[in-house]
Amino acid sequence: MIGVVSFPEDPHAERVIGHLRADGQEVLLLNLADLPDRATLTFDYRPDGPPQLEFHRRGDSPADLGRLTSVWWRRPQQVHPAAVTDADVRLFTLNEWQEAINGLWQLLPVRWMNHPVRDEAAGRKAIQLRTAREVGLRVPRTVVTSDPGHARAFIESNLPGRTVYKTFSCTHEIWRETRIVRDQDLSVLDAVRVAPTIFQEFVPAEADLRITVVGRQLFPAAIRFPDGDRPVDFRLNLGRASVEPCELPDGVAAALLALMDRLGLAYGAVDMRRTPDGDYVFLEVNTAGEFLFIEERTGQPIARALAEWLATPVAPARPPAPRRARAPGTTSSSRSRRR
Repeated sequence: MIGVVSFPEDPHAERVIGHLRADGQEVLLLNLADLPDRATLTFDYRPDGPPQLEFHRRGDSPADLGRLTSVWWRRPQQVHPAAVTDADVRLFTLNEWQEAINGLWQLLPVRWMNHPVRDEAAGRKAIQLRTAREVGLRVPRTVVTSDPGHARAFIESNLPGRTVYKTFSCTHEIWRETRIVRDQDLSVLDAVRVAPTIFQEFVPAEADLRITVVGRQLFPAAIRFPDGDRPVDFRLNLGRASVEPCELPDGVAAALLALMDRLGLAYGAVDMRRTPDGDYVFLEVNTAGEFLFIEERTGQPIARALAEWLATPVAPARPPAPRRARAPGTTSSSRSRRR
């Protein structure tokens, strides 16, 4: 049985689950938001053998999680104890669920894409940039700071209009694209004291690149805009862009696979820029990045590759050491919802 940790309205999960079921695979969609009102979770430690692990959604037969062979950590949701309204009791309840669910991941001897602990660590932009440089990828000069003076000095060290700023994450409720630092932004630079901000040198692009990595397969696509229309953040104007499959130099492809290995990832959506001079510049890897907008415009069989990876029987690696997660119920559900 193959597990998908997501929610029913996730089109990416639906596409991959459709491939798996068409191939005769049994699939369990694990929606953590069903807990506790619509589902129960049980660990039954018996005298002999491993604990029995059961997820029982109301109206369905109990699911034996011990039968799972692989799990796709796609878009985990928050546990939702709607009946608990007292703030202190709610915090206690969420902490209890956090302990149980993150313990569950450690008990599953499965093949992960990606393991929650590795996904949590690898999703940090700070470690991504350092690791990318270590494996030989070019990265933009970057400063992460809550110090207005440091931010101002970095901006002044670049030519006017050659610095961008971005956030670590964004959600549906608070969404921020990458922007050029403008003159009027300098007057409110003290606002970085509120929360650290990422400042980078602007990288001119002949094309934005989205490279979807599935296991050892790379699906590179070039995103180009009409002449004179070169946005800083391609997500804002994707409808006007052409999206086509492209090739990567062997050295760049090898470095990306090395990056995935270092970060412990089986899946990632990598954003890079190819400059007018032909250089390849790494920006970030989204550990749960979207791929349908690439698949549907290029014909690259990304969802099929995901399904085949999940269905391939391979002895699982030993799970990483347990670590206390940041958010109650899951380790990354409050992280970026970015493409």
